[in-house]
Amino acid sequence: MKILIYSHFYFPEVGAASIRMQYFVKALKSANHEVRIISPIPNYPQGKVYEGFNRFYFNDKKNNIIYLPIILPSKHNLLNRGLSYLSYFIISFFFILFSTFKPDVILSTSPPLFTAFGAAIISRLRRSRFVVDLRDIWPDIGIELGLLKHKSIIKVLKKIENFILKSAAKIIVTAEGDKKNIICKGIQSSDIEVIFNGADVDLFKPTDDVTKIEIRKKFNLPISKKIIVYFGFFNHGMNDIELLGEALIKLTNMKSEFHFLAIGDGDKRKDFFNSLSDKIEYTYLKALQNSEVAELIPACDLSIIPLKKIERNTGGFIPVKCFESWAAGVPVLLASIRTSEISQIFSNCRAGILVEPGNIEEFVKAIKTLISNSNLGQIAKIGRPFVIAHYNRKKEANKINKVIDVIKSN
Repeated sequence: MKILIYSHFYFPEVGAASIRMQYFVKALKSANHEVRIISPIPNYPQGKVYEGFNRFYFNDKKNNIIYLPIILPSKHNLLNRGLSYLSYFIISFFFILFSTFKPDVILSTSPPLFTAFGAAIISRLRRSRFVVDLRDIWPDIGIELGLLKHKSIIKVLKKIENFILKSAAKIIVTAEGDKKNIICKGIQSSDIEVIFNGADVDLFKPTDDVTKIEIRKKFNLPISKKIIVYFGFFNHGMNDIELLGEALIKLTNMKSEFHFLAIGDGDKRKDFFNSLSDKIEYTYLKALQNSEVAELIPACDLSIIPLKKIERNTGGFIPVKCFESWAAGVPVLLASIRTSEISQIFSNCRAGILVEPGNIEEFVKAIKTLISNSNLGQIAKIGRPFVIAHYNRKKEANKINKVIDVIKSN
C-alpha cells in the first residue's frame, strides 16, 4: 500500500515523536509498503534550521522524505509555537492536496493537533484512510499543565480533537490509560490500538566495566563518582525540572560522591543550569541522536525521571526513558502519582525507587539512598529482562503493520 507519514517531527530531529515515527517507517518498509514522509525543515528543539538543510524546501530522495518550510518560533512560548504549528498546517495542507502521490493511508501523529487536523481533512479530500497516532491527549494535558487557560481556545481545540477522532479509521495510543481516555470521548474500543514505545533492546544495552570507563573518558566524565543522568527536554512539559534542580542543590554536601549528567535541550535549560552554578559538578550535553544517548546511558549509575504532579489523570503518559534506562541496565528514580500507568509498570519491575511527585524531601532522600546503596548494580540487572519481555520497541513498532492490514481488509 502507499502510505503517507504526515508528521511535525522527524529525523534528524531528536525526541520521542521523531524516534517513534522512525520505527514505524522501518516497520512499514520491512512489510514492503511504499512510504513517503513529509515533515517541517528540521529545527526542533532550538528553533534553528539544522546544518545542511535549505530553510525553504529539502527533498531527501534517497529516503523519500520531503521537508517543508515552517515559521520558526522566535521565542518558545505558547503563541509562537502555535503560529509555527499553524504555518506547517497551511503549507503542508496545500502541498499534499496538489501532490501527485496518492496515498491509500495517511498516518499522522499528534501533538501538535494542527498536524493531525490537516491530515484528517486531506484524507477526506483525497479519499485516503486516516490513521492517527496520539502520543499525548491534547487539549487535556495542556489544560492540566496550565498551558491552556482561555475557554475559547480550549473550546476550539476540543472541536478539532473531536473531528480528528471521528475521521480516523484507526486510533493508535501509547498507553492503556490513553485508550480509556479516548473511549470516554465516545470512540469504540475496537477502533483504538495500543502500541507502546518501549526501548530498542538492541540499541540500549548494558556494558562491561572496561567499556564503561572508556565511555566516561570519551565524554570527560569522572571515573570514580556515581553518575546521575537526566536525559530529556528542559521545557514546559511533563518533567518537573524545577524540582530536579532543587533536589540537586540540596545534595551539595554529597557532591564528592556523584556527578550530574544532563542530556537535552529546551527553553528552560539556561535557568536550570544557572540555579546549579557553583553548587554541584555537572556535565551538559546538547540533545543527542538516539544512538549517542544509548552509548552514554549504560555508563551511568542512576537515571532520574521527575514527572510533575497531575491532579487529574488525563491518560497514561509513559516516559520512554524509563524503559531505555532499564534496558541499558540502569536503575531509575521515578517521581509519579501512584495511580498512573507508569507507576503500575514501575511497581511490576521494581528496578529503582518510586516517589510521590512534588515532594522534594522524599525525592532527595531517594537519591541519597540509591547513591549509597552497595547493591545498586544488582538492582540495575532487574530492568532489562522486564523490558525485553514486555516493552521491546521493535516488536511494538511492528504492530503498525497489523493496523494497516486491518484497514486493508475493510
